[in-house]
Amino acid sequence: RKIATRPIFMSSMVQCPVIATAYDPKEQILILTANGKSLEPQKDVLLNSCGFDVEEDRFLIYGCQDVPGFDAVARGEAVPLDVVQPGIVKMTLDIIKKNPRIAGILLECTELPPYADALRAATGLAVWDAITGADFYINAYKDNPRFGLNDWQAEWDGVQDEYQFGQELIEADRRELVNKVDNKKPGAAPKTKSKAKSKAAMEKIKKQLIKQQAPSLGVVRLDYNYPPAYGDIDCPGSYDYDVIYRCVPGLTFEMAQSGKMTFAVQKEFEAAIKYLEGKGVSGITGDCGFMMAFQPLARDIAKVPVFMSSMVQSPMISVAFDKYDKILILTANSMTLQPQKEILLSQCGFDVDDDRFVIVGCQDVPGFDEVAKGGKVDVEKVTPGMIKLALEVLDQQPSLRAILLECTELPPYSDALRMATGLPVWDAITCADYFISSRKDNPRFGLNDWQFDWDGVQDEYTFGANVPKNEMRYMKNKA
Repeated sequence: RKIATRPIFMSSMVQCPVIATAYDPKEQILILTANGKSLEPQKDVLLNSCGFDVEEDRFLIYGCQDVPGFDAVARGEAVPLDVVQPGIVKMTLDIIKKNPRIAGILLECTELPPYADALRAATGLAVWDAITGADFYINAYKDNPRFGLNDWQAEWDGVQDEYQFGQELIEADRRELVNKVDNKKPGAAPKTKSKAKSKAAMEKIKKQLIKQQAPSLGVVRLDYNYPPAYGDIDCPGSYDYDVIYRCVPGLTFEMAQSGKMTFAVQKEFEAAIKYLEGKGVSGITGDCGFMMAFQPLARDIAKVPVFMSSMVQSPMISVAFDKYDKILILTANSMTLQPQKEILLSQCGFDVDDDRFVIVGCQDVPGFDEVAKGGKVDVEKVTPGMIKLALEVLDQQPSLRAILLECTELPPYSDALRMATGLPVWDAITCADYFISSRKDNPRFGLNDWQFDWDGVQDEYTFGANVPKNEMRYMKNKA
């Protein structure tokens, strides 16, 4: 991190703070590693390096060293996936049976992602690994095809360059390698024959699994109606998975900003969380960053990950950069966010370093005042002003290395900011995508045909649609 200016994530463990924030403190996270005995002594070092305090009872470390076939990892041989997969699944189910408070799974070893889909299918829990971690950081640089600026970034051609161990080294450095390069068989890996009975075991697991619905997102909405733009968290077109909305009668922007709900509104908020869980959502967020104040309450009710604000990404962004690098937080109005800064960031599960987070409001960007008025924002008109603001801040703060958009109406400008600044940009949509990915089939590897594909069609939603009729009378903004 001291050398690089780009995000550094040397282990999947950097995801720990974000995962922990999304669950109630009483719930546990299972960490699977290649060898539990070798990781346990390093637990405090690894987790402390991720920027938050270690809670011994929250993180349960188990090694896979005794899973039949997985010993090939220690020998540096090709792992027979069809042999190992049933064993990984069985071991995990046994662990969960003994530890029913486990709510999520993190695969620490970089050779464990091939089993992530099988674990998602078998346990119904969110599973993170080295690939979800890499995707989180790469997506912050990547064009979002669903909204925002288009044609600013060349598409990946879908072809990976061939790689042979040690090829990037000069000949003198190759001679220093402990594991020598095999020039006779470049890139060749030892092959192992799969046993028929192991294939049958894997097929048996697949048959036992009931094909699951595609993951969906639940969004708790303020009692506030406005025309959302593409990219806005309240626009269904912002996602490539199903989204279900539930308004909380009486929860106005002013109440959310205060960080306190009345007793009656709190009951409505609790009902909204329960409603979304009842619909089978895979994660729950809010349509206003100030809902971060209600994160503990939502976590206490929900069994799925809760991320009420894009601010939950703060520790995972922070840990990827040097302590002297700064992160720009853009918000709708800096005057309203600044007083809540410590509360919002502290709820993310790590100590707040005031010097690292630079908060800048967009209230003076031409055209963005429509947000405060509850009107329709002209994204095309606002974009140049948003870019100008970001570039001016960068001139004043040259040590800025990343941008986080706190306001849920700012994602439409993410692509433009990525192009203009060259910096990674995270927002409410990257946050939702990250958590949904932990419940989503990875089509590139692992178990297949265990989850239905999203049909590509969002259900129509009108403000207040999912609020019971007898509670509609409590709404401040009438549907």
